[in-house]
This record gives sequence, C-alpha cells and structure tokens, in this order.
Amino acid sequence: MIYHIEPVLESFIWGGRRIIDAYHLETDLKNVGQIYHVIALKGHQDCIVTEARQPLSRFYETHPEIFRCKAPVFPVRLATSCSEKKMSYHLHPGNGYALTHEGTLGKVSGSIAIEPDGTEQIKLFGNKAASLEEFRQLVEREDWEGLFQTITVRSGQYLHTPAGVIHGGGGGENGKISMVFASNSDISYRFFDYHRNDPDRRLHVRQVYDCVNIPEVPLAPIDPVCYEVNGLRVTDYYSSPGEYVAKRLDVDGPGSFSFDRFMCIVCVKGEGKIDGIPIRMPETVLIPADHGPVRLDGAMQLYMISYIDEQ
Repeated sequence: MIYHIEPVLESFIWGGRRIIDAYHLETDLKNVGQIYHVIALKGHQDCIVTEARQPLSRFYETHPEIFRCKAPVFPVRLATSCSEKKMSYHLHPGNGYALTHEGTLGKVSGSIAIEPDGTEQIKLFGNKAASLEEFRQLVEREDWEGLFQTITVRSGQYLHTPAGVIHGGGGGENGKISMVFASNSDISYRFFDYHRNDPDRRLHVRQVYDCVNIPEVPLAPIDPVCYEVNGLRVTDYYSSPGEYVAKRLDVDGPGSFSFDRFMCIVCVKGEGKIDGIPIRMPETVLIPADHGPVRLDGAMQLYMISYIDEQ
C-alpha cells in the first residue's frame, strides 16, 4: 500500500509568496518560507498520513513494519524553502551536543535549487577563524567578510551542510526556491539576526560558540551522479548512513524504480502515476520498505528522501 502525506506550511520573517505562487497553494498565510512535505516533530510540525489519519511521528511508532528502520524517531524531513528576505546567521548542532542540551537529535541538511536558471551563486558558508577567540571577536565586531568563507555553487550542484557549519544571509533576488533534505530535527542556533529583535527568534550565541567547527570542515558543492535506469533519469545527490538519502527522479513515460528502504516522494513538476495512483504537484507519497519496484508513468519531476541505518 502507498500512503499520502499532507504538507505543513510555515511562515517565516524571511518568507514571501514565491512558494505559494510556484505550487499554486490555497492558503490564508500571507507568506510561506517553507512547505514541509515530510516532517515529524511530535507536538509541533507533524505531517498527517492521510489513510491512517495519524501524525507521521505516531504512524512511525505504530507501524514499524512499514519503515524497517532502527532510528528511535522518524529520521528525516523534506521541504521546499525560499528566503525572500535575509535569514539569520546560524548553525545546527551535532547529535552529541543536541542530545545532551536539547534532548533531541542534531541536524544535517542539504539543498538543491529547483529553478533551472543556469546561474552561479556565491554563498557565505563556513568560517575562516583559526581559533575560538578569533571567531568570538569577528562575531562581536560583526565582521562578516573576515568571518565567512564563500563558496560558489553552480546550478545543478548539491550543497550539503554538516553540523557546526555557519550559514545564512541570502534572500532578495538571490533567494532561490530550493528542495531541502535534512535529518528530522528543528534545532538552529542563531548568532546574528540583523537586529530584528524578534522575541520569537532569540539568539543562541553561547551555543554557537560551543558547536562551531574550528577549524572548519572541508566544504564544497557536490556534482551529482545522473544515470538512466528502467526508463527513468535518476540523480543521486547524497547518501550517508544515519543522516539521509537524497535523490531526484525524472519521469517521461513509463518506467520503474527500486529502493529497499522506505521512500517519501514529492512531485514538484508535472503529474503522473505511482503504481497506478495519480500524483501531481505538490503531492507527497510514502512507499513502504521492501515494496519492490515502483511503477512510474507520466511527465513529472520527483524528489525522494530516505534513510539508511548506521551499521
């Protein structure tokens, strides 16, 4: 059986209307920063599994046979995001720190622009500090040029964000609609938010000092592997046990795809059928582990997230 997952929309101070217009959403929200196609934060953002009328977090607990996964809570999330105004500068903690201080897992993520514009973007990504003291001084002076590394990302490249990597800013004309794959956590530590003084967006400077990578880990955009298989074009973005698996499936006519773990698949362009079940933009389906080959037909662009247990 294939299940449908209902999205969760969220406004942000940095959001706007691009996602609303791109997906033709019917919503009373004045802006949407992210549409969570897959998220399972119990008591917070938690997608509904339509056929079970259960939040995804609960569905994961009550139907382990569907997921065949050792993670104690549903492990991944998938969202469309667009920052039309500047985001804070922030980082995400690793599992060890987050479990100790927050009682939840940390976060790693990655993104791919889904607007095929053939451009390059220069992003502020990672830091140049040689010591924690230098990092503190650069933050206190708001010397972002001295603090941040820059990284050039070409259209079509994938950018993975490990824990402890500072990032943010952007927005405006540089704000692209992106698909964001991540581990299922909502922990972000901010150290600068443009003096907006929003009480719902407090700063976490001490936690940033605790978690920042010094020296910085190696960072570079990923040139994804693309290949044709069973009538489909498949793009592999990222796969790491204990983190997430990210792929794209381009469908143009009949084809099939096999993956022995559970799959959450969102349609971001076009329409078609999955095992005979209609799907169109921006619907999301959950395919159980060990389902066997999935039959795909139509003209559509799909993004898939999954998870491989750590050995």
